[in-house]
Amino acid sequence: DYVQWQRGATTKTPLPLMKSWVDTAYNRNDTWLVLVFHGVDSLGYEALNSSLLDQYFQYIKSKQDKLWVATFGDATRYMREREAAKVTSSENNGKIKVTLTHALDKTQYYLPLTLKTYVPAEWKWVHIEQGKHSNTIKPKKDEKGSYVLYQADVNNNGITLSAR
Repeated sequence: DYVQWQRGATTKTPLPLMKSWVDTAYNRNDTWLVLVFHGVDSLGYEALNSSLLDQYFQYIKSKQDKLWVATFGDATRYMREREAAKVTSSENNGKIKVTLTHALDKTQYYLPLTLKTYVPAEWKWVHIEQGKHSNTIKPKKDEKGSYVLYQADVNNNGITLSAR
């Protein structure tokens, strides 16, 4: 489901090429960009200048609406959780109830997962509630209909979606 795409900049790697790696990940849904740096400011192998890295990280931050920046461990945990997750949903009394579970060790696998749930086309705003957390968002559309993307905790209360 994922392509692990490892890239390592050296002192000869131009910033536009480094930015193109981010753009590729940004424009795909299946690419896990793993950046490798071996040194900064003359310390380490092929050390990059800290001002260049600052420009690069600012560029990454500018794309944060579609990128998730995480540690290698958290990215791996997320992938394992996603692969093991079971999602069920039902509609009743104008509300959609979603249950998200997995059988993994909860002490190691605890990251919220991103869910995509289709909602009736007439819902202009969708209220999402799970435990003490709630949010109201505007649905998006694709070829299958209206949907919402949201974060949900695994094995922790059902999720309720309703029109607002």
